[in-house]
Amino acid sequence: MSESLNHRAAAWAAGLTLTQVPAEVVESTKLRILDLVGVMLATKPLPLVAAARRAAVALEGGGGARILGEAAPVAPMAAAFVNGVMTAVLEFDDTHIESFIHPTAPCVAVAFPEGQRRNLSGRALIEAVLVGSELTCRLGRITPVRLHNLGFHPTAVFGVFGGAYALARLRGLGAPVIADAIGAAGSLSAGLNASFEDGSSTKMMHVGFAATGALRAMALAEAGISGPGPVFDGRFGWFRSHVQGRDDLRFDALCDGLGDNWEVLNIASKVHPCAFTMMPHIEAAIALRSTHGVKPEEIAEVVCQIGKRSFPTMCEPVADKRRPATTWHGRISLQHTVAEALVRGRMDKDAYAESSLRDPVINALADRVLYEDDPATEPTRSGGTVTLRMRDGRVLTHRIDDMRGTRSNPMSRDDIVAKFRANVRDVLAPAQAEAAVDRLLRLEAVEDVAPVFDALAG
Repeated sequence: MSESLNHRAAAWAAGLTLTQVPAEVVESTKLRILDLVGVMLATKPLPLVAAARRAAVALEGGGGARILGEAAPVAPMAAAFVNGVMTAVLEFDDTHIESFIHPTAPCVAVAFPEGQRRNLSGRALIEAVLVGSELTCRLGRITPVRLHNLGFHPTAVFGVFGGAYALARLRGLGAPVIADAIGAAGSLSAGLNASFEDGSSTKMMHVGFAATGALRAMALAEAGISGPGPVFDGRFGWFRSHVQGRDDLRFDALCDGLGDNWEVLNIASKVHPCAFTMMPHIEAAIALRSTHGVKPEEIAEVVCQIGKRSFPTMCEPVADKRRPATTWHGRISLQHTVAEALVRGRMDKDAYAESSLRDPVINALADRVLYEDDPATEPTRSGGTVTLRMRDGRVLTHRIDDMRGTRSNPMSRDDIVAKFRANVRDVLAPAQAEAAVDRLLRLEAVEDVAPVFDALAG
């Protein structure tokens, strides 16, 4: 019997060191870590994060770990869960364009408290996040089917694997134990798209679920409990279970070119806190507003070109998208998003507030937002067009071929640092923020990450 994909991936995960990694990939991983720290800290004042913390602590008593930005000890499971929630609440973390997975979030959710409590080095943290996110992206490329259309949330179902790879790398585990943990993780992989319909909060718990699943899978493997080797490519493996009736699964996408072709370079950071497929439309709307001095009452109609694959999640049902039920519901609404961008002229961490969702000017403009297929859409790119039909007869159009943050239109180091500062402005003192930037940008030289994370509390 040939070696399974699981065992091949596990061997790579166990053996990777930063000495084998190009500088560009190391830099990309550090910037993603810095970005996620800022995104997570920005959520600290939110009631939903406080509620998630209460639930986690009620279920998992004890200490030994810390939630990012907190000094109080909690159980490792609780820390991983709340960290995961913090990555997801604002929809501001990064995305792998081809697979729609948020690959960094589950990795940092487990890696931050693990590195802090074990006094691990910055190099170890980078290696863990890199291993977990690279293999997560590659898992997402195996199926050509968009999992949203099958009712699954890709980050939820793949995140448990990424979290397990990251955790295993931090613990220095060998390939056999990693393979067992990944085998167990296949039975802990879950996450429905049901919250897309009503804007309920469960979707924002998915990264937390994945993170705790990774901890559980790893505990089983370290206790000597075996997991299925063919968890990915077997007759009853994950893909033939979740993506049924397909004969075009690309299993070679997981391991071919590992360490040579880096899929993490195709992870896009976000300039705005919403689903990435709408990012070009925000940019285009703000550009039209700025260039032409557009006022909402002057607009007769807004036409957005967006990939047809996003219609079911971003555009329909139209009535729900025009009046999102919750702030998260707004983050997956093309109609509301473009209207708010045109009215407010910015979409930062304070966007999608309840006042914006109920703003009569934004609501009236959302009613005039239409959508049509973007013929230029490609699976590995994210572009879009916004056209304003003005009441005075003018037609104003702006197109973004590749959203900012992608490999074709990247955010610079300065861009990521500026986003970090904006996200933590109400959470950290200026001196704390600058110290965090300095330490995280030279993370590979940090001998112990615990003081770095300790300094983010309070």
